[in-house]
Amino acid sequence: MIRMEIACFMVLLFMIIMYFSFPRKKIRINRVFSALLVLAAINLIFDGITIYTVNHLGKVPLLLNNFVHKIFIGTMVGIFYLIYRYIVLLVEEESGYHLKMVAVSACILALAVLGVIVLPIIYVETPNGNYSFGPAAYMIYIAIGIYLLLTIIMIARFWKQIQPKKKMAITISLTIEIILSVYQAFHPLALISGMGIMLVVLSLYLIMENPDIVLVTQIQEEKRKVEEANAAKSIFLSNMSHEIRTPMNAIVGMTEILLRTELTQEQREYLSNIKHSGNALVAIINDLLDISKIEAGKMELVEDVYNLKAMLSDIRMIIMNRIGSNPIELIYEIDKELPDKVIGDEIRIRQVIINLMNNAVKFTQKGYVKLAVKIQKHVEEGLYICFSVTDTGQGIKKEDIKRLFEAFEQVDIKKNQGKEGTGLGLAISSQLVELMGGKLEVRSEYGKGSKFYFTILQKTAASDEKEKELEHENVLSFIAPEAKILIVDDNEINLVVACGLLEPFQMQIDTAMNGKEALDKIKTNRYDLILMDHMMPIMDGVETTKCLRKMEGKYYQNVPVIALSADAMHESQKIFAEAGMNDFAAKPIELRQLCKVLRRWLPLKLIIKTQCPPFEHKHKK
Repeated sequence: MIRMEIACFMVLLFMIIMYFSFPRKKIRINRVFSALLVLAAINLIFDGITIYTVNHLGKVPLLLNNFVHKIFIGTMVGIFYLIYRYIVLLVEEESGYHLKMVAVSACILALAVLGVIVLPIIYVETPNGNYSFGPAAYMIYIAIGIYLLLTIIMIARFWKQIQPKKKMAITISLTIEIILSVYQAFHPLALISGMGIMLVVLSLYLIMENPDIVLVTQIQEEKRKVEEANAAKSIFLSNMSHEIRTPMNAIVGMTEILLRTELTQEQREYLSNIKHSGNALVAIINDLLDISKIEAGKMELVEDVYNLKAMLSDIRMIIMNRIGSNPIELIYEIDKELPDKVIGDEIRIRQVIINLMNNAVKFTQKGYVKLAVKIQKHVEEGLYICFSVTDTGQGIKKEDIKRLFEAFEQVDIKKNQGKEGTGLGLAISSQLVELMGGKLEVRSEYGKGSKFYFTILQKTAASDEKEKELEHENVLSFIAPEAKILIVDDNEINLVVACGLLEPFQMQIDTAMNGKEALDKIKTNRYDLILMDHMMPIMDGVETTKCLRKMEGKYYQNVPVIALSADAMHESQKIFAEAGMNDFAAKPIELRQLCKVLRRWLPLKLIIKTQCPPFEHKHKK
């Protein structure tokens, strides 16, 4: 029998070495398991000693025999106390409750140990071997019974809240305790208590305390914390976006309205600078939102049919305005075989190209900036299109190229002092190109210029003649005096901005300050289109739209509802679509984008085309 105790001790010794060689947090559950390991090893040592002394009663003094037996029995009681305490701490981790059982279980331990010390031990000699029993030995069974009862009551109360792995550890350890205790009680010569304790500790170690399992658990916990932090960051950024975009809507929108009026050249320059700075701030907010979504793995591509040539034409106008009076030539080399319609994420492709071209203009003092778009090859799915932006700017040092696509990195800082930027643009562009199945690459010679290029697959799509006609027109060149629209927003300044921006288009405009007021007006009027803010008191835009779509009548099901929101997160746009909204336009209101939405959803019979934007007519007068 001593050989079995030695084998069990070696297993425990291995666990002790493995357990204490791995760094762990100094928390209660780790301290309890550490004590359990050490006490189990001590118990096995005295288990082996008592096997020898009880079988040599004539040779070993009774006092010494009693002493080693009391240590053996006392440590066993302590072991079952620690197993109970360990299970309590496992349950507390899952349930979130602080179980006030420490005092009760400690009192049971104290009484049991006192009983072991003061009560007698009786030794029985048999032909098959000797064993001990009596009042002191009974303390083990009393303590085990009480701890088992307390454990079962606790487990029954919190069973549903305990994760499967911990349920397994608790169930196995309790099963081993019960089976071996019952067997030992009916077969006192079996002397298998040491093996039972080793098996309980081993099961807890393998399931809960193995360094590999602990490491995986820590990684999962860290992952959970990161996910919670990312969720909190997303909520914060969404709120920040909304809070900053709302006043920016007023700044940019009212600046746009003022620029339509008669102004001195100096006033016009001041207002243009305000508008440019406002748009730059919105671009920074967009970059922060994008890099946050990329880091959280929540960036999604939204593929749809778009006109590639029309998009490139729009980008030309944007970059020409950026170049202004600088001695830079803008060169376009566009493949004549490019189709009118392709399928892809127009917004993200536009974002990447504009970012690359803005950078080219920013770092080029003179010379040219060239955009080349060429079909690389035809495949069954569509076209592989290569986009490249080349400039004659300052170029990039070889040692800086590897840091170019890292977030918040700005290379050659001394030379680039005073140039605006967050260091996010290229990092975001690189990630977006990768999401589209390509790779953003760069070739550069310091002092002579740079070339950024990437190739992505765009599916081909059939041209819609009606849509094609609209795209070749100036989306601002129309009026709609018969169109009746409702603008819903809880912010009076936003209503003033929206009405002011749309005033030259001569539409009949009603306003509402919340969703409830909007529904009352919709019931008594027939609007051709509704611009709906998202976050409003009393009833927000999403709830209002859901109520609208539930109303009886085809009109309520079909009237176009456009989300006009400062919350530009993609998750919010999904919520708008699920609520029954037809489209989305972000704040600050970008007039061209808003007019595209209006042209898309207003009945064609209400649109009267003009030669140029109506506010330009007004300004010329």
